[in-house]
Formats: sequence, structure tokens, C-alpha cells
Amino acid sequence: MADSAFVKICKISDLPNKRGRHFTVDDDLDIAVFKVDDKVYAVENTCPHNQSHVMFDGYIDENLYLACPIHGWQFHLETGEVPAGTTALSGKLLTYEVKIENEYVYVERKKKKFKFWKW
Repeated sequence: MADSAFVKICKISDLPNKRGRHFTVDDDLDIAVFKVDDKVYAVENTCPHNQSHVMFDGYIDENLYLACPIHGWQFHLETGEVPAGTTALSGKLLTYEVKIENEYVYVERKKKKFKFWKW
């Protein structure tokens, strides 16, 4: 992966089940990490609707949708997408690839891509 690298975040035993933990990587990457049963997910900790860094404190339902604790809008932990049929919401939560090695959780450190608008 030329545009990304993996960063050690924590031990897997440091993650409570179905509750988030907040991590800052390289002073500019805000990540929320969740363990749901035996699987670990990492998403951007910033809600795309109000730019608050609170997603780590959200509620996870049985379908792996994470609800923002401020307004309740949901995003899937694997894809970052909103639930099917939801038309009032825009935006997608950025997700990160996760790998586990020797009981440690590593999260993909993506390079930020900037969009330029055509005028």
C-alpha cells in the first residue's frame, strides 16, 4: 500500500466489547476503535454532519450501525454508509482497515486526499 501504512494503536485486550475508544495518531488523525465480539473496527472519530469528535462514544446496534451520540444518525462500522433508504442524510463515515498481530491492534494510516471542485 503506497498511500497508507499501519500504526499500532493498542492491545486488543484494552478494547471493551461494543464500546469505543478514542485515539489520535500523528497529532492529526482522530480515530474511534470498536471491538464487537471478536472483530475490531476503526472509523473516523469525527461526525461528518457536525464535525464533532464524538463517534467513539456512539451506540452500536445489532446490525453494526454506529449512532452518533449527538444527533443519532447512523453509519455502518464496516462501510461507513448510512442505512439503506435513508435519504435525509448525506455524508459517509471514513473507515480504516484493521489488522491484529501478536495481540496488538494496528489501524491503517491513510494519506488524506483533497478534492478540488471544478468551477
